[in-house]
Amino acid sequence: MAPSRLKKAIGRVKDQTRIGLAKVGGTTSLSDLDVAIVKATRHEEQPADERYIREIICITSYSRAYIIACINTMSRRLNKTKSWTVALKTLLLIHRLLNEGDLAYQQEIFFSTRRGTRILNLSDFRDTSRYRSWDFSAFVRTYALYLDEKLEYNIQDRRGEKTKTATIANENKEEENNEKESGAKSSHFREMKTEQIFTTLQHLQQLLERFLACRPI
Repeated sequence: MAPSRLKKAIGRVKDQTRIGLAKVGGTTSLSDLDVAIVKATRHEEQPADERYIREIICITSYSRAYIIACINTMSRRLNKTKSWTVALKTLLLIHRLLNEGDLAYQQEIFFSTRRGTRILNLSDFRDTSRYRSWDFSAFVRTYALYLDEKLEYNIQDRRGEKTKTATIANENKEEENNEKESGAKSSHFREMKTEQIFTTLQHLQQLLERFLACRPI
């Protein structure tokens, strides 16, 4: 058997083993969640089945506990795998959850990464199984860095909005109420000071550079 076929066969065995373990452990919902995550991040070099991603979003909409469980499972998946396929599919799943899942995903993934959990910190990821795997590994590292910085920007931007809203409410509640009634709202940038605008533009430029670095191989 050729090395590439052997690697694929081993990957399928690992996936089936992980699915089997997930089915016999934990509650029904958590087991279904683990199974869906494994199926959405198989070793096969094919796009993930959309139904598994939708199932994950549906299950984790129940409570924050399921969101944390989902993040922990994805983190273990990234921590154990040496396959660029699994790593990339897991990052794609994280991207979908950040965009389409509960807002709690952003907070939990952000703080999990800052606590040292391996989820978006893939700076040392390497797949050495094949020559081309080095290129794919580089893409995985770049993509993870983009997601990490995009998440950090979103969190900081949301914090700034909350602080600004609270300050305006405390200083001038009457004026704010009048603005709400008239429907007149200043844009995000109009409310910023000059220094804040330049800082935000710098962050956005850096984020754009990270995005452009994620060119398909």
